[in-house]
Amino acid sequence: MRQISQTFEKNTGIQVEFIELGRDVYFTAVGTQLLAGTDTFDIVSIPNTSIAQFASVHAILPLDGFMKDTNITDLQSFDVDDFFSIYRYHGATYALPTDISTHFLYYRSDLIPSPPETWDELFEASKKFSKSKNPASPTTWGLGMPAVVPEERSKIFASLLWSFGGDILNEEDGKVFLDNKESIQAGQYLEKLVQEKVVPQDLLSWDFARTRDALIAGEIAMAAPYWNAAYPMIKQNSDPNKESIKIALIPGTKDQNGQIQRVPFQHGWTLAINASSRNSVDAWKFLEYATGKKGGMIYAQQGGVPARRSILDDPSFLATRPDFALILKSMDIAKNEPSISYYPDMVDIEEMALAKIITSSDKPQEALREAAIELRHLSQKMNMNSQ
Repeated sequence: MRQISQTFEKNTGIQVEFIELGRDVYFTAVGTQLLAGTDTFDIVSIPNTSIAQFASVHAILPLDGFMKDTNITDLQSFDVDDFFSIYRYHGATYALPTDISTHFLYYRSDLIPSPPETWDELFEASKKFSKSKNPASPTTWGLGMPAVVPEERSKIFASLLWSFGGDILNEEDGKVFLDNKESIQAGQYLEKLVQEKVVPQDLLSWDFARTRDALIAGEIAMAAPYWNAAYPMIKQNSDPNKESIKIALIPGTKDQNGQIQRVPFQHGWTLAINASSRNSVDAWKFLEYATGKKGGMIYAQQGGVPARRSILDDPSFLATRPDFALILKSMDIAKNEPSISYYPDMVDIEEMALAKIITSSDKPQEALREAAIELRHLSQKMNMNSQ
């Protein structure tokens, strides 16, 4: 983003200042300031799941007026259709993405020549490469994945949940699906991974870095669902194992016709304009540039994953970023979490249920049914408050 701002400043004369915060305090600090109406910053970087929360209380500005204003926006080069997603609330656009994330399957190709196509195949491969099942296995566990909080646990589970045909809730009417048959089946699959000891028993403490390092060090044979962002980091590492680590679409489930249903998770980090900004036009000019094709190309060249199809499909990245082609395939079938104003509370409920499943303190059907009851109460309460 700093590289983008340098080019933007040279082209426009508009100066860009950054306020940097650590990830551990970021969400609290940003949320507090936006809700308090501060004008300390003009632009805010937020995940797409935060948009409804801030848009519902008018803490961020709708962007459609800026996007349609030909005096400040070059509509042809801006090309809204080129984005994977633009983020709306009640029909209005409130944020545009700088970055896109999705889930891959990572696997050791020297051990597993062909990636598992289904979750059942992945489980069987995981048993083969877990010392608890096969003492001769070269890896300690067959599978690893992040499962820490906040949010990592529910996001990782989402790719399982959706691939099994389950869901969390409908953002339009708040109808909850977390306790339907398919959702419970996804929970039971997660339980099986833990009980059969093909995943680390301290899985709740595994984060992005721990999973990446375990792949590189040869502790695990596969990682799934796992973030696309790890791929360039793995390839930049000096460990010899990196050459054998390959990526593929996440596994899925077979339907009655034998077709594999895969639904990888996706989300975006976005830029939005503070509703209290005193420099909203200049803020828009930077937002347009940073999320546009020129800014996106700079972002990609610096190692990022811009949320534009044309950049990920650019031939200049074929050799240097082979992960881009897989991101394009994943995004064709990927899904977002619900965009709701009570998203943080929804995640807390879901993550508690998943913790109960992973620690075997509750059966999946019990944990998910209890979570579904809480979600229904929360959804009804929020719907009543909004009327």
